[in-house]
Amino acid sequence: MPLHLPKLFFLYIQVQIVLVLFTNVAAYSFLNLLLICQGNNYSSPSPYESRLGLLLENLTLSVPHSPSLYMKDSTYVDSSSEIFALAQCLPDVQSLNCTKCLMESVLLVTGNLSSNGCGRTTSAAVLFDLCFLRYSDQRFFGMPDYTFHRTFWGFRNATHPVWFSSRARNLLSRLSQEAANAASKSAVGMTVTGEQSESKIYGLAWCMMDISTSYCMPCLLKAMEFINLMRVGGRVVLASCLLRFEIYSFFDMSVVNSTIPAVTIDHDGGNGNSTWGKGYGKRTGIIHVIAISEAVALILFFVIFLLLFLRMKMLLLLQKKNANSEEVKSDGCLFLTLHTIKAATRDFSEENKLGRGGFGEVFRGVLRDGQEIAVKRLSKTSLQGVQELENEVAFVAMLQHRNLVRLLACCLEKKEKILVYEFLPNKSLDKLLFDPGRRKQLDWGTRYKIIEGVAQGLLYLHEDSRLRVIHCDLKASNVLLDSSMNPKISDFGFAKLFGINEAQQKTGRIAGTSGYMAPEYAMHGLFSTKSDVYSYGVLVLEIITGRRNICLDDSADSVDVLSYVWHKWKHGQALHAVDPSLEDRYLPEQALRCIQLGLMCIQEDPAQRPNMGSLVVMLSTCSVALLEPSMPTFLDITGFDSCKELDVSGN
Repeated sequence: MPLHLPKLFFLYIQVQIVLVLFTNVAAYSFLNLLLICQGNNYSSPSPYESRLGLLLENLTLSVPHSPSLYMKDSTYVDSSSEIFALAQCLPDVQSLNCTKCLMESVLLVTGNLSSNGCGRTTSAAVLFDLCFLRYSDQRFFGMPDYTFHRTFWGFRNATHPVWFSSRARNLLSRLSQEAANAASKSAVGMTVTGEQSESKIYGLAWCMMDISTSYCMPCLLKAMEFINLMRVGGRVVLASCLLRFEIYSFFDMSVVNSTIPAVTIDHDGGNGNSTWGKGYGKRTGIIHVIAISEAVALILFFVIFLLLFLRMKMLLLLQKKNANSEEVKSDGCLFLTLHTIKAATRDFSEENKLGRGGFGEVFRGVLRDGQEIAVKRLSKTSLQGVQELENEVAFVAMLQHRNLVRLLACCLEKKEKILVYEFLPNKSLDKLLFDPGRRKQLDWGTRYKIIEGVAQGLLYLHEDSRLRVIHCDLKASNVLLDSSMNPKISDFGFAKLFGINEAQQKTGRIAGTSGYMAPEYAMHGLFSTKSDVYSYGVLVLEIITGRRNICLDDSADSVDVLSYVWHKWKHGQALHAVDPSLEDRYLPEQALRCIQLGLMCIQEDPAQRPNMGSLVVMLSTCSVALLEPSMPTFLDITGFDSCKELDVSGN
């Protein structure tokens, strides 16, 4: 038992007795989902230990009656002695179980290392399945933490993994949106799958109360990146949020608003009824009375009022401080001063130039903290550059995924239009793929990782992000590679917002790259998620063959990739299309499957192309059978007329 928490320990014993003897609250064994121990060690006894013990005791007693409460102890003038803490329970948890859960959390984070506790660290966080507790000597309120995550999966795969994962993803995406906007930062719900063995899927999305709506959704989307929806249950736990889905009810169904009508979801061509909650409501049940007198209740009320007042004062001071900073955040984008960017790029020096594009120049830069950045300086006279900047800020600043390039900041100062991205040392995929001297850097494992990663990024854009986005310009030069050769989709200058319930849209401004655009988009301006699927198919075939899809000259590579691969496939020689530089260092079954997927993606009829959700599943398992592709339509929209005719002899 920690020496600085004797009162809490005895109160814990009292609660246990009350639970057993005087209430109908079921005994509960809490599951430890995440434990984080950080910072330096404080001495014992010490003023820090005393203040921490008092703060944790106050939180444990107060939170069951005010789940949104979080506190800051600022008794000491010396800032090094400040302690920040947050405690929270799921709103459907019984009051006494909330108290017990928080007590066990305190005993764990302050327990000895020998008992798997944190010892005397100045910062710690623990997440049980019903409650969350965090404290630190550094202010963490309002700042989401994506550093740590843990995953838990069900014991078996779903009977029909493609259908099951599609329904589960749809449910969790909607619950994430509801949780982000709910006062309790949490939402629960259920969807009907129509399958006999897994007839229903139950879901939970939960964010910590200190982060705002604008950070709750990105945190849940980050959790989505790690989730395995082909299992019959599981959860992803981050320090600031949690996602969970099961095939059984694991929450109090009475908190779901029964008046919400059933919603019909059309996903992957199927229909089903999905009922999902708009977030937990406030409990109206009876609060169990334990050994707390009216006098103690009044004292606690006063403490809560005082702490909320201090919190409000702290936030006002923080806003005032940020207003005077050289880095200002607005509309989801961090704005850097032109002076900062010039210092990072050495005043846009030639030696720092990475390249030139249609909308401007790109420079390498280094910020004062040592972070490397890529700076895109848009042309001052380019109207397209202005439109690209608007698209980049509107989309990329609100999209966060490991397979999307991160927009770090922007600058609109002295008529400059500048976008600042994370720096990716291996540059774009086309620099390696179509350079015979560097192509050997792309071994088979790397190519397959790029194919999977790009699919994950597109799935996020199409189904899992808070916006439904069509990229409209997916190609090898817009896939960048980090130091570990992980792919990141870039350049959202042509991207378009797409309605959740829309099947197709039409635009009068057709913008993209010849050879990658879907036929219906190139000829009629019709675009949908299947437009990106077409471009993805072209990209996959380029990665497998090492050939460009655009006929540039009369060289050996002048036959477009689509015709070349189809010709080989039709004559049963698909593996002959594999890049010769790989020699025999690849997996024939994987290569053949990728070629078949690529051909499925470039079908003339968009309805015949798979969606990105199905593609991700098909890439992750060989147990899903693939459809036989039909001969695609090849359009001469490139303006090049030097493509050679195919050799129909079968060679």
